[in-house]
Amino acid sequence: MNFGDCLKDNIGKLLSWLIFSLVMFAYFKAMQVNANVIVITLVVLWAFLGFRFLIFFWEKNRYFANLNQMLEHLPEKYLLSEVMEKPRNAEDLAYYRMLKRINKSMLENVTKARMAQKAYKEYIESWVHEIKIPITTVKLLCQNHPSQTSEKIDEQMEEINHFVEQALFYARLDSVSNDFFIREVNLEEVVREVLARHKKLMIQNHMKVDLKNCDVFIYTDEKWLAFILHQILINSVQYKKEDGAQIQIEVQENKENVKLIIQDNGIGIKISEIGRIFDKGFTGTNGRKTKKSTGIGLYLCKRLCEELAMTLEVQSQENEYTKMSIIIPRDKKEILQNCKV
Repeated sequence: MNFGDCLKDNIGKLLSWLIFSLVMFAYFKAMQVNANVIVITLVVLWAFLGFRFLIFFWEKNRYFANLNQMLEHLPEKYLLSEVMEKPRNAEDLAYYRMLKRINKSMLENVTKARMAQKAYKEYIESWVHEIKIPITTVKLLCQNHPSQTSEKIDEQMEEINHFVEQALFYARLDSVSNDFFIREVNLEEVVREVLARHKKLMIQNHMKVDLKNCDVFIYTDEKWLAFILHQILINSVQYKKEDGAQIQIEVQENKENVKLIIQDNGIGIKISEIGRIFDKGFTGTNGRKTKKSTGIGLYLCKRLCEELAMTLEVQSQENEYTKMSIIIPRDKKEILQNCKV
């Protein structure tokens, strides 16, 4: 609140004081009061009114400055009425009471929304665990009764399993830090484990995989890193070229971090769309062509990397390649400080 705004808000009072002064001046003139007495009286009156107005402005300015300071340091801004000082004058007190009523209503709605969200999340987690039982059963049946048909069924069940896991990770995203377990892991072992899981998919799509310099130890959560790699590999397969499809996985190191690079020679991404591929729900031109994209996978990868104090970058050229880089800090303390655990 600045002085100019305060003057504008109180222009009515200032005009009434001016009118009162003119009335006094006219009255003194009519009573033939000495001119010096009139001037001294009006000067004293306006000096008192001006001093009172300055005190009023100072109090208001300090009051709002304190409110802004409290608001800056308050994580939940809507709780301001719970911590603000109770006003002394009647007008501000009326606004304060209305604000308390509004805040109470909003808190009740927020509580209801959180309870509904929690119930939905618990339902999704329960559903995922339940649906995994028939998925596992069908996959075992396919393995025990090998045939061309069972192979196709197994392939489709693996795809269903991927989307089920994606739904579970998405449901847990807001509380994912509760499940973090940061420890030293061998990056090559994590990569090979993910590749082994998708061995059949790679063979079916005639994809060649080349590993370089991956025997490096890092600090991270193995399970969540595996999910990120899983999603990136699925995208590489989904958007591969018809002939000569290849994925190259390489590690580059320096003193500060380890960069895990996953590069394919697939259909690439349009330059105009690169900045949006991590947006939730964005499918892009390629996704609309294949009709398989949900726009959730890379969004989850980006969010998980941020939660794990890692950086996910992308480079691509349409019809040439796509390069995804996961930058992992070397220092465990830095990871734990920046990791949202």
